Amino acid sequence: MMESHFVATGYVVKNGKTLLLLHKKLGFWLPPGGHIEENENPIKALLREVREETGLKVKILSPLISPPPKEKDVKFLNVPNHFQMETLPGHGIHFDLVYFCKPIGGREKFSIQESRDMKWFSPKDLALPQIRDEVRRVALQAINYVKKAR
Repeated sequence: MMESHFVATGYVVKNGKTLLLLHKKLGFWLPPGGHIEENENPIKALLREVREETGLKVKILSPLISPPPKEKDVKFLNVPNHFQMETLPGHGIHFDLVYFCKPIGGREKFSIQESRDMKWFSPKDLALPQIRDEVRRVALQAINYVKKAR
């Protein structure tokens, strides 16, 4: 049986471009994100992973139900823009909560432990053959979503 993990991914959008990382092990361009640690909620995992991998502090633009509930033991979290399942070579199955974000601080610097490069991709750049179809499609959705959210 293949191992499975829950992960959180953030498509970070700025000036009509989305930030992708050239994954060191997998060898293709992916948005920042990673495993949700034990006792960590997906939002905290996403913010931590984006910061670790890109140096950026981000605001999640994905929907948040409000007002908060009256019960103190319930907290509403941002709703993922979508939820996907992927099988990655040597990494098992990932159940991926995908969020759209914008940078609000920090300094751009990619993690050399996990990535070989980091680049902002315009819609035109996303048409390059080295971008996976799934990443291209979601990145374009993120760019359009952020444009409308202004």
